[in-house]
Amino acid sequence: MSLKGNLATMGLEDLLQWLAVGKKTGVLAIRGAAYMKTIAFEDGRITSASSTDPKEYLGQFLLAYNRINEAQLREALAAQEDENELLGRILVNRHFVTENEIRRIIQLKTEESLYDCFLWASGEFEFMEGQRPDPRTVLLNLDVTGIVLEGARRRDEWQRIREALKGGDAIVVADSEAIAEQLPLAAEDAELLAHVDGLKSVDHLVLELRSTEFKVSRHIYDLIERGLVRVSVQGGAKVKAEDPLQKARALLDRKRLAEAQEEIRRVLQGQPQDPVANRMMKEVQNLQQAADKPLNLEQIPELAVDLMELTHVDLSPGEAFMATRVTGMHSFRDLMAVAPFNEDECKAIFASLLKRGILRTEKPAAEGGRASLH
Repeated sequence: MSLKGNLATMGLEDLLQWLAVGKKTGVLAIRGAAYMKTIAFEDGRITSASSTDPKEYLGQFLLAYNRINEAQLREALAAQEDENELLGRILVNRHFVTENEIRRIIQLKTEESLYDCFLWASGEFEFMEGQRPDPRTVLLNLDVTGIVLEGARRRDEWQRIREALKGGDAIVVADSEAIAEQLPLAAEDAELLAHVDGLKSVDHLVLELRSTEFKVSRHIYDLIERGLVRVSVQGGAKVKAEDPLQKARALLDRKRLAEAQEEIRRVLQGQPQDPVANRMMKEVQNLQQAADKPLNLEQIPELAVDLMELTHVDLSPGEAFMATRVTGMHSFRDLMAVAPFNEDECKAIFASLLKRGILRTEKPAAEGGRASLH
């Protein structure tokens, strides 16, 4: 049996509770504007979840919780294709993490992925009864009621957080005097504040901390409430989710080309001659063409500007993240393996950095790594 629908007509809470009360076994697929998530059920309880969002891959969570470093992740991903094994098992076999650490991180990853669905404005779903996940998957035993209660709470909290933060492009500025008065700081406060330099946006901090948008935003909101930081919006521009072109511009800045193109298409369907929408569509197409140009993934990029100059260059959060990973030692493929972006986003970011003269390529890697992000 297959059940299909839209979250606008059957809310996520009702859908999950229906599956729980009916003690359903199967896989629920939810497709949002950008990504798809699959949730496995056994007798009405959640046993696993996966996502096409690279930020929700296991490797990214392990980095966020400082269980592994980027070099260890690169090594494990390079071995994954040859060994035909799940990433977690490879990391355990190499003694980078323990079995217990992997299980804890997988549960955190699963819960965060589920909570994120509650923040989606829309989505299509399909439940395929009887289907089961990969038999190698680490199975959990999560109660739906707890997930629903926390997800609904986060959705309400998200409204207040986004109002205070004014958007992902808001710049976070620390108040050194207030921080000095509250010393010593909790470890998690100190870690976040170490990344706050008065130049980085909320989106930039999310990428740097390898964490979820909700978790970082909530932490910043808490620091605002305590007077330790404030936020300012560059140029007074506040991206409004209800304005498709503003949303498209924000997506373009992050090199999320497919999502930006979809927003622009919505405008052009109703206003085919809109000059701004047409210019932006051309910009998207140019970036896509640049990203589609053959890129030797085994080449090693180098910074064409020094690090001090880089801090004064106007970079999107994605560009800044990738540029700061370039050391002249790792290939494009290596950098893509540990990035919280999909392959198309990575290629678009590299194309932009190369075109702007921020990166250059002069030498191929001696031996290209082969990495899989899945």
